[in-house]
Amino acid sequence: MQRTREDLEAMTHDELVSRVLELQDLLREGLGVRNTLHRVLNDILTVKADEVGTYADAPEAALEPEEHALKEAWARVRHAVANPSGAAEVMPDIRGESEL
Repeated sequence: MQRTREDLEAMTHDELVSRVLELQDLLREGLGVRNTLHRVLNDILTVKADEVGTYADAPEAALEPEEHALKEAWARVRHAVANPSGAAEVMPDIRGESEL
């Protein structure tokens, strides 16, 4: 639950410490999920390395629309694995701000 500044200022020291510890637990859980997703994406990229490489090296003009979509999807996955924070900045749908 989000609290306003006034709510936080009204809390006792013990309540604030409890809240900070609770937020640390949430952050730790979120980082664990992120790390698991990162491993899964890496595994997929490893298994599909030939396909990923084929699309990465293919010239845009030579691709059918479906192949172009695959090339873009693999590029997004590679970017997300290599730089999750950077990917979130340039891909709003990764942050959940728009539909895929």
